[in-house]
Amino acid sequence: MLPQIPSYIRNTAMCFCIAIMTLGVIGNIMVPIVIVKTKDMRNSTNIFLTNLSIADLLVLLVCTPTVLVEVNTPPETWVLGHEMCKAVPFVELTVAHASVLTILAISFERYYAICEPLKAGYVCTKARAILICILAWGIAAVFTSPIIWVAEYKFVEYIDGSSVAVRLTQATNNWTVGYFLMTIIVFFILPLPILMVLYAIIAKNLISSNGPMMRVGPSKPELSLKARKQVVLMLGAVVLSFFLCLLPFRLLTMWIILSSEQTFFEIGVERYYSLSYFCRIMFYLNSGINPILYNLMSTKFRKGFLRLILSTWQSAVSSITCGRYKRIRARTGIITGMATNTNTNTSDTAGSHATTSSIPSRQSNRRYSDDMVNTNSSTRTVTKTQIQIQLHIPYGPDNEMLAMLQSSVTTKLGNEVQHNDNNVCASGRRKSTAKCHKMQSAMRSRSESAPTGTSRRSVHVSFDDEEAQAPEEAVTLT
Repeated sequence: MLPQIPSYIRNTAMCFCIAIMTLGVIGNIMVPIVIVKTKDMRNSTNIFLTNLSIADLLVLLVCTPTVLVEVNTPPETWVLGHEMCKAVPFVELTVAHASVLTILAISFERYYAICEPLKAGYVCTKARAILICILAWGIAAVFTSPIIWVAEYKFVEYIDGSSVAVRLTQATNNWTVGYFLMTIIVFFILPLPILMVLYAIIAKNLISSNGPMMRVGPSKPELSLKARKQVVLMLGAVVLSFFLCLLPFRLLTMWIILSSEQTFFEIGVERYYSLSYFCRIMFYLNSGINPILYNLMSTKFRKGFLRLILSTWQSAVSSITCGRYKRIRARTGIITGMATNTNTNTSDTAGSHATTSSIPSRQSNRRYSDDMVNTNSSTRTVTKTQIQIQLHIPYGPDNEMLAMLQSSVTTKLGNEVQHNDNNVCASGRRKSTAKCHKMQSAMRSRSESAPTGTSRRSVHVSFDDEEAQAPEEAVTLT
């Protein structure tokens, strides 16, 4: 019977790897999208965080699926081919080394921003941050490249006598042992005390009341002390999680290199696989936990994640419903606007009907109510010129002729005022005033030729407008 990995190890490893890969891929894709879409987040620190997200995505997409394959195949066999045999360890170590260099760059950038704020303006630039990220990947790839020759892909005789493909990464001579120890010292042991010293100095300057940040007053909201403390706490949590997650993997590597083969037989196969998969899952956990830390400890990232989720949800609903969701919302807005305008117009109409003419006094009043003009963007109120014409019909032998004259004058006055209601002179009078004076003169001359025995009545014409208040004009008819 062929050996098998214990079921509890296989099931636990699969559950953790699937959860880490799912959450990590989604979170690390969202991080650069949020940074690009939020204008005030496009700074040097977030460029480094974007670089970390790219590195984590490579681990999650290239290395994590190999665990799912390994736990479902016979132990110590490799079914992914020669290329993946070289690529998986190269990607794992390159990403780990590039992440350490990026974290160092972030820490030095925070040091200059808080402890040397006057130099930060020309030291911590976005162009320099991009250049540092490129150099970090180049240095990491150069230092990791020997793993391509260390990792071996070959066929060996298996327990049942068959020939199977295996992947061997062995430290069989002095230079391979020296190479593994060198990478652990340079990219793990040395950066740890450097980062501890840097963050101790940063914390001291943030707590001190006489620090550089207190002497240089912040001129922008993002330079406030509270915002800087929040960023430093978030980056400190990222650094701490990085070293805690990689510590088991590095210790296991050193133990495998420095111990003898007899030690592996003593601990047993089951215990060895438990320890091995625990260290690898912790290594992959570091790649999936960073977006969670950003969301928990940064207000800007939290708001950016929320906006991105809401916009993605609305786009998904719109695509599923073929745009009906947006059309329903648009119709709802139109119906609401129409209801509002209908209520307004109804109240305006009721107000206009409240003004009626007085029949016993033969007084005719004309009122123009306020019309609501609904535009595409907003609703504005346009008040037309309010005209009040007060007419008194004379009595006497010429009353019929004067009634006809009064009707003609009223019609002309209404047409002229309505035609020129938007043309206001510099003194506030309307241009139609001159024509009104001519008509009044004609009516006066006509009234002088009328019989003296008739009673006298008056016509009062008044203009009322929001733009200009014209004085009241009076025309007397006899």
